[in-house]
Amino acid sequence: MAATTLTRETFIVSLAVITLSGIVGYLLYKHGTNSLGTMTFERMTEIRLTSQSFLYLAVMITGFVMVAFGGYELRNHLFVMQYIFTPAIFLGLVMLFVSRFLIGIPLSVTGVGRLTAILTALLVVGTAIASNIFFKESFSPRVAAGIALGILSVLLIGET
Repeated sequence: MAATTLTRETFIVSLAVITLSGIVGYLLYKHGTNSLGTMTFERMTEIRLTSQSFLYLAVMITGFVMVAFGGYELRNHLFVMQYIFTPAIFLGLVMLFVSRFLIGIPLSVTGVGRLTAILTALLVVGTAIASNIFFKESFSPRVAAGIALGILSVLLIGET
């Protein structure tokens, strides 16, 4: 299927939906994190192995495998499955999941607005540098100044 162009309105609506779902997601995540207290790497890896937990773990893994297999096999029937199961996209989504999962650690000790501001600036700077290295993207002096301001914003927001 040939690629189509995106209208300005569709682009703006997609940004609005992404932004609103992100805001709701962050607020819900902060609410849930508050209910669990301070998170640490140790708490994230806390495991209580029992015969019951092994059973539930096996059921969960079986479910994941079934969903993955079904989605993978639907690639030729549903474009969204072809999209999700494109290897680079799938691994990218896994990495984004890990990133968002680990946000719970700093989120448990700081405000969601502050953390979002810090992470957004860090992600802008890091992604710009990485895209320059991996995709040879170039940046105008204006964009470079914006990246520098992103670094400055992390320093200013990160101060307590």
